[in-house]
Amino acid sequence: MSPHPAHQIIDEFLQAEDSSAQARRNAAVALATIADDTALQKLLQLAISDGDAGVRSTAEAELATLCRQSPANLGPAMAATLGSPEQAPPAYALIGRLQAQGAILPPLPATLPWLHLALSLFRQARGTAGWWSRSVRAMVPGLFTALLGVLAALAYLQWLAEISLRSEHDVVGPLVASLLFIAGPLIAFGTWRTTPSRLHPRRSSGALAEIAWACLHTAAPGIICVAAILLDNARGALADPEDWVIAGMLLLLPPIAAGAIRAGTIAADGALGSCRRLVGGCFASIVGAAAGLVCVTLATGLFHGISGSVCSQVWIWWLPICFGLAGAYAWIDARVPCAREAAADGQRLTICAGILALFLVGALMPVLRASGAIRGLAEPLASVDVAALETKPATIPLHSLPARIELKLASSDRWNLIVDIDPPSPAGESGAYLWRARNRPPLQQVAPGSIHEIGGRGTSTLLFFERKLDQLLRDSQALGAFLDAWWGRQSMPPTPPGPAADTPSAPRVVTLSAFPVAPTVHFGSKQ
Repeated sequence: MSPHPAHQIIDEFLQAEDSSAQARRNAAVALATIADDTALQKLLQLAISDGDAGVRSTAEAELATLCRQSPANLGPAMAATLGSPEQAPPAYALIGRLQAQGAILPPLPATLPWLHLALSLFRQARGTAGWWSRSVRAMVPGLFTALLGVLAALAYLQWLAEISLRSEHDVVGPLVASLLFIAGPLIAFGTWRTTPSRLHPRRSSGALAEIAWACLHTAAPGIICVAAILLDNARGALADPEDWVIAGMLLLLPPIAAGAIRAGTIAADGALGSCRRLVGGCFASIVGAAAGLVCVTLATGLFHGISGSVCSQVWIWWLPICFGLAGAYAWIDARVPCAREAAADGQRLTICAGILALFLVGALMPVLRASGAIRGLAEPLASVDVAALETKPATIPLHSLPARIELKLASSDRWNLIVDIDPPSPAGESGAYLWRARNRPPLQQVAPGSIHEIGGRGTSTLLFFERKLDQLLRDSQALGAFLDAWWGRQSMPPTPPGPAADTPSAPRVVTLSAFPVAPTVHFGSKQ
C-alpha cells in the first residue's frame, strides 16, 4: 500500500528548522485525518516528544478522538511504540492519560514488559519536580487524615477502656508521638514514587508497581532501625525474644502495612465510578486505612503473647500512620478524576466491601467481649435491694474470686452505700470496684469502709478481684483496652508462687449497708 501523498507535505512542515507550533498542530490534525500506519506513528511521536506543550496536547486530543473511532491500525501503532526502549516510557504514560480521559484502548500485546513500564511511570507522571516537593505535597493531606484518625481512635479507645473495666488508660501519649514524629516520615517515604493508579493502562501491572514502590520505600526506615539494633552489641542485641519481636516488626510491618494500604486505595480508586473526587478520596482513605489496620492488628495480635507491651505500643503508633498513608495515597489518586461516563466497578466494590467488613468485625469484636465482661466474670453471689439495706445490712462471704454482687434500685431515690471488707486488702492491692453504667467514669475503685452515692432506677455492680484490675489485665496501659479485649479479659497472669500461697487465707466478707441521701435546701425550698 503506497503512502498517502500528503505525508510529504506534512514532513516538510515537521522537519523544517523554522517550523512553528501552529504548523505542527495543523500537522497533527492532518495526521489524525489520514490515520494510516505511518500517520499514526507520526502522531504518536508528536504526542510523546514534541517540545511544545500545545502541540503535544493537540496530538493527544486527536489520539483520544481516534480511540473512540477505534481504527484497526491504532493497536499495532501503539504496540510498536511501546516496543521501542526509548519511546516506551513516555508512550506508556500517554496511553494511561488517554484511558483516564475515558478513551477505549485497542487490544495491546500481553508480551510487552508491562511491569517494567509501570515501574517507570513515576518519572513521566511527576515531571521534573524533586522528591522533597512531591513528598511535602502528599504529606499535607496525609497528616490531616492522620489527625482525624487520631481523634477517631482516641474516642474509640477511651470508650472501649470504660466498657472493658479500665480505671486508667494511657493512649494519648503514643498517638500524639506517632502523629508528630513517625507518621510524617513514613508518609514521605511511602509516597516517594507513587503515581495515580488511573494513569496505568493495565490495572494488574499498575497495581503491582504501586504496591511494590510502597513496600520498598517504607522498608527503608525499618532497615535503618534494625541495623542500629544489630550494631548495639553492648546491650546484647537480639538476645531475648522481645528483641526479635521488635526487630521483626520494625523490618516487616512497615512494608506489609504500606502495601496493604496502597492495595486498598487502588481497589477503592474508581470503584464508585464518576463520583466527586472528595467522595471518592474519602472512600479510598477509609478502605486503605482499614486494610492497613487489619494487617497491623493481626501482626500485633500474633506476637502479643511474646511481648505484649511492645506489640501494644506498635499497634497504637500505627493507628495514625495507617490513616495518614491512606489519605496521602487517596489524594494522589484523586488528582486524576474519573471520566464522566465511567461506571462503578462491581469487582472493586466487592473487594472494598470485604475489607471494610473485616475491619468492622475486628473493631466490633472487642466491644462485644468487653460489653459482656461483667457477666462473664462469674454468676452473681447475691442480688441486693439497696433500699432494704437501710434496715437490714447484708453480709456476703467471697469464697472465690473474681466475684460480683448486683445492687438493685427500684426507685429514683438517692442512697449512700457503705462497703465494708474484712479483712481489707493490702495497700495498693484493693480489687474492689463499683460499676455504674450511667456514670463517667463508670468504674470506681472501692476502699474498705468507703461511702458511695448511687441513685436512679437500674442495677449497679460490685466487682471483686485478687488485685487491682489494671494489674490483672495484661498490658492494659499500653494497649488502651483493644488487644486485651480481643484476646479476652480473663487472660490473667498466674499468681507467683511464694510462702503465702501455701497457706490458704480465709475468705473475705463484704458487709453492705445504706442510708438515704439527705435532701438539700436552697432559698427555703427543699430540693
